[in-house]
Amino acid sequence: MDPCLVGICERFGEVSDFLEHRSQDKEAIVIQLFSDFVECFSSVGAEKLDYPKEFQKDVKYYMQGEPVMMEQFEDIEFRYLMLSDFYDFCRLTKRYINKKE
Repeated sequence: MDPCLVGICERFGEVSDFLEHRSQDKEAIVIQLFSDFVECFSSVGAEKLDYPKEFQKDVKYYMQGEPVMMEQFEDIEFRYLMLSDFYDFCRLTKRYINKKE
């Protein structure tokens, strides 16, 4: 797994309780983490083909400025849910193992 994606998963732990304990600090982390994720994911080359098509398409259309995707991802909860889905996928497929657990 690309180091930048590992870093995304590691940092996601800081906000994994975002929906239950929302704060301005956690919102800022989610916003930055989402931005880092789309930049990283779009730059990993062939590795992104190992991930579900939903991640590939959403990131591609977001990076292209597709109006529907841009509007959808204006919602911080939607950004969080995509990060959560990515984190869960990586853990379930054992691409990422949380060293703290």
